[in-house]
Amino acid sequence: MVDTTLIREHMPVVDCNGQPIGTVDHLDAGRLKLTRDAQGRHHYLPLSEVSMVDEEKITAQLTREEALRLMQSGARDEHTES
Repeated sequence: MVDTTLIREHMPVVDCNGQPIGTVDHLDAGRLKLTRDAQGRHHYLPLSEVSMVDEEKITAQLTREEALRLMQSGARDEHTES
């Protein structure tokens, strides 16, 4: 289990190889809510997929491609502001 008290807004989230996945918006019901993507959508990464949190970043146990696939499959319709 990761120490969620270390998670802060705007922390980078990287994959198991150090490649960027996104940036934390905030914690939301056991998931990392990432800041909006280029299309204005938020994506969520379950905390169960996080392998480590340190002072500087959050590391997922997935590759970038696996994480993006997971976040896309778990996408839910949300209101985006114009």
